[in-house]
Amino acid sequence: MNPFASRLNNQSWVVPVSVMCLVLGFMISLAWVTNVNRSSRFSLLGPDQKERVNQASVDIEAFQQLSAEVSKLRQEKTELENGLAERGKEGSILNKSLQELKLFAAMTKVVGPGVVITLRDSPKAQSDISANNGQFLPDTVVHDDDVLRVVNELNASGAEAISVNGHRVAGMTSFRCVGPTILVNDIKIAPPVVIRAIGDADTLYGGMNLPGGILSMLRSMETSMVQIEKVKEQELPAFVGKTSAQFLKVPEEPAKK
Repeated sequence: MNPFASRLNNQSWVVPVSVMCLVLGFMISLAWVTNVNRSSRFSLLGPDQKERVNQASVDIEAFQQLSAEVSKLRQEKTELENGLAERGKEGSILNKSLQELKLFAAMTKVVGPGVVITLRDSPKAQSDISANNGQFLPDTVVHDDDVLRVVNELNASGAEAISVNGHRVAGMTSFRCVGPTILVNDIKIAPPVVIRAIGDADTLYGGMNLPGGILSMLRSMETSMVQIEKVKEQELPAFVGKTSAQFLKVPEEPAKK
């Protein structure tokens, strides 16, 4: 019996396993996406692939800025609350006023009853694109002004808090179309657009279904573009957009004589 042959057979797995590990490592290195190689890989995509990536992508830079702003506000909130806690009864009264102001300014998440409105592109949108050489008819897709009108009508119907696709609507919230997407608080969203509002559910539901309103107009184009339902309780997140002002300031009181 040859001892060398037996030893070689016992280690016959080494070569195939080593080759498999090398191939697996090479595949992982190709699949690993970083901020450095993302742009270079994007240039290698075809036109159709680039369009799909643009539609599905999130504005990373805007999201990081908003996240940093939220972290800053949370830190400031903690410092204020710690300072107030050290001042006894006067501090608790001031802290209560601060919490009420935060609630009014949409700086804290809230829960309550209300309605949920979902806006979708018409099923005819894709067929319209094919029939019109890649051009869609404006009436078959959801636009920024549709979202804005829904938000305005909810406010007019008595909504106390509103969010759009998980983004809280506050005083500085803006809506605008950028290609096939809509920017809400500088973050890209795309249909279906889910708009949540907290308030008296019956009042909101009735106000949004009045003849001549935005939902009535969208239904006249395609009934499947609009869905509205009452909910007993839902949670809306806090506003995470820009909160600092560049030009706004409190006027100085004139000196007393």
